[in-house]
Amino acid sequence: MPLVVNPNWQYSSGISGKGALVSEARAILREIDQGHDSDAVRRMVIEDDLLGRRTLGSREAIWDKLHLRYISNRTPKSLTTLARIVTHCPSETAADLVLFYEFCQVNPLLYDLTADCTYELYHNARTSIDKVDIEQWLSAQDSEHPEIGNWSPQTRGKVISSYLSIIRDFGLVTGIRQKVFRKMYVPAEAFLYALYHQKDRGLAGKAIIQSRDWRLFLMTEDDVVFLLEEAARDGFVRFRHAGDIYDLGFSYPNLHEVVDAIVN
Repeated sequence: MPLVVNPNWQYSSGISGKGALVSEARAILREIDQGHDSDAVRRMVIEDDLLGRRTLGSREAIWDKLHLRYISNRTPKSLTTLARIVTHCPSETAADLVLFYEFCQVNPLLYDLTADCTYELYHNARTSIDKVDIEQWLSAQDSEHPEIGNWSPQTRGKVISSYLSIIRDFGLVTGIRQKVFRKMYVPAEAFLYALYHQKDRGLAGKAIIQSRDWRLFLMTEDDVVFLLEEAARDGFVRFRHAGDIYDLGFSYPNLHEVVDAIVN
């Protein structure tokens, strides 16, 4: 059964601008990992052209996008933890999935499109996802999300194209014209980041295992159980299960501590 999308979240067409910005996100987080605060990094982006953009307007626009996705409304500790895993993670795939995970947490449309539409297509033996799939999904949300109806056809088209480019750039699909699903492999580092992220938000036990967040990595509950068993063998968690009864404990007190263990 598909999960019902969250009607309390307001959808924004903001994903239609600037794309995934993966390398740009890595660049600013690298500076934060080196000890610069967000004000200093903003100056690097806008005044010193850290990201290689010619015009002041484009530098400001990119900074605003990245700030919203990865910096605003974060505690300093949360920000340095994110910067640390993205900068020092031994797996580039894992770092990209962490960036995608965090982007989804602050963008309801990106979250729901992935956890509902993309997830369902992937697990119903579809080999690809296209503009028609996204258009049909958006149309099905009109009653719960009337804000979609305020978008012009041009804006709607940009949202659809941008979404497909974003999931390609973050590694869920491949291809320029046709977006073909990759066989998803979630590295341990990305799994552990999302796991402890949910722990820090107050989820525990079965609620974590059945969390909708795992759909952002196109993972089923069986996939989660398999990676929990691996994580237990590696000492990151304590995990036992029998049928649908789960016993999950954590070896580290929070996300910050487990990230230190991952990168050291």
